[in-house]
Amino acid sequence: MKRLLLLATVAALCACDRGGQPASQQKQDGYGGAADQVARPQGRVPDPKSPPQDRGAAGGTVELRGDAALYYLYRQHLSNDGTGPQGRYYLSKEGRVFYKDAQDREHTVNPPSEGLRVPRAAADPYRDVRGYAGQQNGRDLRGLAADDQK
Repeated sequence: MKRLLLLATVAALCACDRGGQPASQQKQDGYGGAADQVARPQGRVPDPKSPPQDRGAAGGTVELRGDAALYYLYRQHLSNDGTGPQGRYYLSKEGRVFYKDAQDREHTVNPPSEGLRVPRAAADPYRDVRGYAGQQNGRDLRGLAADDQK
């Protein structure tokens, strides 16, 4: 039994042998294994001793969904010239955000299903709109459209 265990151990060690070369030569000859294949990080690497960035801090981002995302897009495209999805956006009295194509046809803009990540400073005006940071309550587009008409 001891002999069988000894043979299994020797076989396992032989399987790991890289041709009898010392470890320093194995690495130089490209026998370093997976460690040589891992890409080094590009750019600035954060200091592991520093605390992680707080996403809730003033410089972080906020996720806008639903009405908040649509209202944000509407306000971003309000001053754009032209037609199509990159042109000016409109807000109907019913709270529908749309744009017009070259033939003056209206196309409804739907909120992005994954939401929008927006810098906190840019998202702050939408804090009371439904969908700001995932909140389910707040003002909806119909109420915002009524306010815009005044």
